[in-house]
Amino acid sequence: MASQSDIAEYDVPHFTGESAEEAQDFIQAVNKRAYAAGKQKDSAWIADFAYPFFSRNALVWYEDLDEGIQNDWKLLKRAILAEFTRRQPAPSTVPSAAPAGPRLSSRDTPAAPPPPAPTKMIGHIRLASEVSNCVGYLTVPETWPRLGVVCANINEASVFEADILGRTLTGEEDSLVTLPNGLGESLFPGTNNYGYIVRSSSENRAKQWSSTWSIGGHSNTVTSLLQEGGRQCDAKFVADTFVHRSGIFVPADIHKFLAGAPRYTALTLHFEPVT
Repeated sequence: MASQSDIAEYDVPHFTGESAEEAQDFIQAVNKRAYAAGKQKDSAWIADFAYPFFSRNALVWYEDLDEGIQNDWKLLKRAILAEFTRRQPAPSTVPSAAPAGPRLSSRDTPAAPPPPAPTKMIGHIRLASEVSNCVGYLTVPETWPRLGVVCANINEASVFEADILGRTLTGEEDSLVTLPNGLGESLFPGTNNYGYIVRSSSENRAKQWSSTWSIGGHSNTVTSLLQEGGRQCDAKFVADTFVHRSGIFVPADIHKFLAGAPRYTALTLHFEPVT
């Protein structure tokens, strides 16, 4: 199996960020070298291998990326495509040979349509609360029990891909789901039942309340539609104000839950795209 130094001898083009074609060619070249090294499934290795080939505008853009994206080729290549393939080439300055038509005034020129809203975004989930101890970001560890918790440091925050149309949140190949604390617990109001935010690879995922997420509003508020036993409701989120790196709980009835557990406080989730 070839080592990284061996692969570096292959002809991988430096990526400057000048065009969509260059971005696509760069990703293809890196993928080929990783395959030749037998590392095509090692996202961390590929991301580390690709780093020396960033230059000029692409290097400046790369250095501003979150560390979680820099270290994961799956996320990094998506970010490259999102950033550099959406750019349009500059208009040509070569005079047209077509006959001149009637000149339009600026008032006659139709306004350009607004760019389409992105259907997929990569970023973090920020946690807002009235209690400073519960302000931070969502991190969902890849190891068991894979429960979502509050972290204060953005460098520890999980990186997610939000699919606006598909209404999913995905991170490191796992989608986020809401799992009830007990297998028989329901969503019915008036109970103290609650769930957790977990990775889809967690045990008992067949009993999940929801895997449907929505992001909307001017502040990209994140919510989830909980469904169980014919009942539907928008998820509410709480955290323990007395605990460092508290788990994030999803109560079936937030008013009853907070009345019985005053040390908990409500959270609002916001999706923050990375650039």
